[in-house]
Amino acid sequence: MGSTDQQNQQDQRIQQLASNIRSACRVRRWQAGELADEVSRRGVTLTEEAAAALLAGDREPLIGEAAAVAAAFGTSVDALMTSPDDFERTLAWTSVRHSYKEARRRLMRSAADYETAAEMLCDYMDGDSHIPPLERDDLEHQLAQSCAWVAMDGYEDHNPWRKRWGIDVDPDDPVTKI
Repeated sequence: MGSTDQQNQQDQRIQQLASNIRSACRVRRWQAGELADEVSRRGVTLTEEAAAALLAGDREPLIGEAAAVAAAFGTSVDALMTSPDDFERTLAWTSVRHSYKEARRRLMRSAADYETAAEMLCDYMDGDSHIPPLERDDLEHQLAQSCAWVAMDGYEDHNPWRKRWGIDVDPDDPVTKI
């Protein structure tokens, strides 16, 4: 194979990679700056200009950059190098998985924040005799409800989807007790 053919194949791979990175950025609604930030967050320095060149297909990523770009999208370098049709399917899956993981992470953080705020409120109420009795009674009732109880209210509002899909809740899950 001649050097021109090899160069054409290399250029085609770079354009395919750029196309897949652009697709992933579109799904996440990222511009070059957000891509550069996400890659940098993973320990690889990538400027906004370099990210723009990657997206345009004007520059081939270094090995570390490719790995960090793939990690930013929750996928692999191999997936980034696949055909655009195959990558679209992979990207759809990783996008849904990413949304789920982010929602779970936010729920856990919110539960911790709720418990911290509830403890602070309890500490404050203990030393303040000027809180109106009705409000104090209401707050004491709310403080008796853990973050799990509050979350179960949200769960009950969206519960039917598990039944539709035939998914049984884990027997150890607290919602089995309601």
